[in-house]
Amino acid sequence: MHPSPAKTDLQGLELAQHHFGPLLRPTRATQKAWTNYSINRLQTNQNYHTVVPVSRKCSEDGSEEDFEECGYDEYSDEAWLFDSVKACVSQIEKEMDFEDGTLQKCFTILWNKTVLDDEEPRSTDHIVRIYSPTAPMYIDVHLQYYCRSRLSEVEWFYSLGYKIQRRPSATAGNVLSIKKHLKMGSPDVHTRNGWQTLCWGYYDSDGNYGKRWRRIEYGEVELHEEGVIDIHEALFGELEKPAETDSKAMLAYQRSLVRSIRLLLAAVGISYNVACADDESDDRPHDLMLEGLSDKWVGRGIRNACGLRLARDAAQEQKAAKERQEEAKGYGDDDDEGDYESDYGF
Repeated sequence: MHPSPAKTDLQGLELAQHHFGPLLRPTRATQKAWTNYSINRLQTNQNYHTVVPVSRKCSEDGSEEDFEECGYDEYSDEAWLFDSVKACVSQIEKEMDFEDGTLQKCFTILWNKTVLDDEEPRSTDHIVRIYSPTAPMYIDVHLQYYCRSRLSEVEWFYSLGYKIQRRPSATAGNVLSIKKHLKMGSPDVHTRNGWQTLCWGYYDSDGNYGKRWRRIEYGEVELHEEGVIDIHEALFGELEKPAETDSKAMLAYQRSLVRSIRLLLAAVGISYNVACADDESDDRPHDLMLEGLSDKWVGRGIRNACGLRLARDAAQEQKAAKERQEEAKGYGDDDDEGDYESDYGF
């Protein structure tokens, strides 16, 4: 275990670099801000579970026996989140040409309730903290999810939200306090105490059940460009917006914004590749269902919030609206069956 701040003479940015460095282009902040960040991160990592061993009792080699010492059996349902976060974040690290673990070490799992159905989650309730590798800030990400196939219907709902903490206190995170600030069990889970909704979705069950059940889908991405910029700045610092006439620089800027949102999804084990050019495709996750029909509206909503609009987006929106109407009327089930089989297995 690393020494506590009290056992060193380091303060501020030097303290953060000592325990968590090398940081990525650290932003200018007060000595107190960096000291509070360091103490918060050290104590939180000691009390909860980091995705990779950082500032905690687990050994540096990350061996299997040490994984169990950290509180999780590698064959348990809870291990799904660890494995998924590592895989999702590792993919983003490669895209950014970072060394393996550069971003993974920033993730601390505060709450992990996972129930698997075979190898895929039936239900999850996750709170994961992303400590910024650039600024004395962190973002808490929360996912509440349920999906279960029954004889004639599918029960499905989820809500994904986040909260940016720009001024961490010099105390460990407290998951019970965090949960009190969420409207648990409510459709408006992430609507108070600084929490913001990223996206949500569900199948309507009001009078819709049994053999006449239909995939009546409701859902939305609630991101906006200002919120996206806030997320990027908290994680990676300020990002200068290029001139509209510089198409190449503008696309790189938008890809950076999209990647920041994908990192929030990765925090709860979701890998969603969002198309940023017309020759790219939206590749949604297979373990967790974020969209209830064939339309990939989450990917489109994320890129639109990042100021990126593809030529096909308008046509896909029209097709999606028609599909939702047909499902609500009870038509179109046979036409869409292939999409569900290929993406979700039901």
